Amino acid sequence: MKCNVCEFKCEINEYSRGRCGTYTCTDDTIVQGPDVGYMGAYPVSIETIPLLHYYPSGKFLQIFSTGCNFQCSGCVARLLSSGKHLSRTPLTPSQVVERALQQECLGVVSTLNEPAANYYLFRDLAEKAKEKGLLVGCSTNCYFTGETLEEFGQFVDFVNIGIKGYSDKSYINCGVPSSAPVFRNISRLFDMGVHVETSVVYSRSNEDDAIKVAETLSDISSTIPVQVMRFIPFGEAPIELEPSIGEAESLCAALRKHVDYVYLFNSPGTEFLNTYCPECGSLLIDREFHGPMGSRPVKPWISYACNCGNSVPVKGTTATESFSEAGFIGGYRISRAFAMVHAVLTCLGILDDYKLMETWEKISDTETLMQIHHMIQQPYSYLGFIRLIAEKANVPEKGEELISFICKRLELVQSLAAENHDHKVYYCMGSPLFALNAGRMENNLVAFSGGVSINKQLQKEGKPGVNVSPSFINEHNPDTIFISGFLSRPLDEFYDLCRQYGIESEAVKQQRVYVIPPSWDFGNPRWILGLMYIADRLHPGNSGIDLKKEAEEFYQQFYGITFEEATPNRSFHRPSSGGIWPRHVTRFTHA
Repeated sequence: MKCNVCEFKCEINEYSRGRCGTYTCTDDTIVQGPDVGYMGAYPVSIETIPLLHYYPSGKFLQIFSTGCNFQCSGCVARLLSSGKHLSRTPLTPSQVVERALQQECLGVVSTLNEPAANYYLFRDLAEKAKEKGLLVGCSTNCYFTGETLEEFGQFVDFVNIGIKGYSDKSYINCGVPSSAPVFRNISRLFDMGVHVETSVVYSRSNEDDAIKVAETLSDISSTIPVQVMRFIPFGEAPIELEPSIGEAESLCAALRKHVDYVYLFNSPGTEFLNTYCPECGSLLIDREFHGPMGSRPVKPWISYACNCGNSVPVKGTTATESFSEAGFIGGYRISRAFAMVHAVLTCLGILDDYKLMETWEKISDTETLMQIHHMIQQPYSYLGFIRLIAEKANVPEKGEELISFICKRLELVQSLAAENHDHKVYYCMGSPLFALNAGRMENNLVAFSGGVSINKQLQKEGKPGVNVSPSFINEHNPDTIFISGFLSRPLDEFYDLCRQYGIESEAVKQQRVYVIPPSWDFGNPRWILGLMYIADRLHPGNSGIDLKKEAEEFYQQFYGITFEEATPNRSFHRPSSGGIWPRHVTRFTHA
């Protein structure tokens, strides 16, 4: 029997559950698979979904299930959305609604996986949520059939539609033949009165395609917000496809010639997260980076009207109190927690996706995730995280091997640290004006190396940091500045920004600004290499650390490849982009 939920119109029978793997056929009727339910439900602020023009600062219950009808390379939630089912009992729609009411949420929002993969489940949830006065929305690729969309548009209040690009080629890369149904559906949802925001991935060389997206959306309405997701190579894609933040900001400026509201994500410190009046250019609301694909208002957005008389089309009222998520909870940060577990398992030699999912199931409850969030912030407590994952995966001896390797290097760096306690260091991410939280691993690596982290003077915190003023940097005058290896910035752009902002610290004057190698300072056991990199820069000429030799030993022992062979990316678990890794391993790949 043919499924009519999305444009693939898969044949569902006893041999096939469709591309998304979540449907069955019973008595000549296509129904949701019996093992499909909601695998997680967490209260979040709406800006982490992200939606920026809908009930600003509102608290919603974020939910996710399994399955997706697209096959996008580098998906941030690849396994969570792949259709692999955990053995734990999933939440039912009634339980989700009950939790949303208990948490005093304004509504429920489906993210991480594609709602087309669990359409009947989501429809049931929407019906029950509406009965209790809750709002309903989702993030979606919006590849629904026209018939399904008519029904879908009746029960959703808001959507964030992920657009892969304008050309069919951009969709073919996800195993999808055409972009036309997506733009057709965006237009129809907008006409139906559903609140629509859009997000488009920007990778280097697809600037023209992104501009065509903006032009096409403008034909529907220039007021539809466009969120530019700067591409971060978490998967096999080479790092050369990652545009710099400066390049992404230039694209956003070009897009604003076609649509009124353009926002830039995955780019800490950018001013393109703010809302400006499209008529006079006045700043209306200031936001800061708040984790992957997330943001948060610096202060409540009280008035949507500009002094010039123009009003921003925002639906709903601003919450009187902003909600702040704890630990890994909120938006796509849960996928980063998953990636950190994946990273440790990789170093333990476990490359099987089923084993990964089995281990994740054992530690993905909220209490354990909070414990892990604390464990990963200090060098020695991180060893406890390794031990926990190794035990859950039933390979404690391999965990001890990794711990032993790290401990020997910790002792080396500790001996160096005793020689220097007055070297001031500033640690930022993506921009000189985005400071990483005082308690994060990166700043603790600095302290462990004998440096004095000026970030410890911060009086507030965000996720993973906060915007600061140029005066904060100048007053504390760091001798050295490190730029995060997770969300980075080329040195030439960084120094240009320092000149623009009037940052005149010794680090800038003496050109002691260093970019940490990708994924060497957080998120995976390679932080031990980042620690040695930091120590070597803080003790130039007398550290005795041979970084190339240390990296070679680590990569060979824990990844089975040489450091010279590895090509960098931003992945926590993949040591190299491209096909060189893993070797001689047959892995399960989802359809």
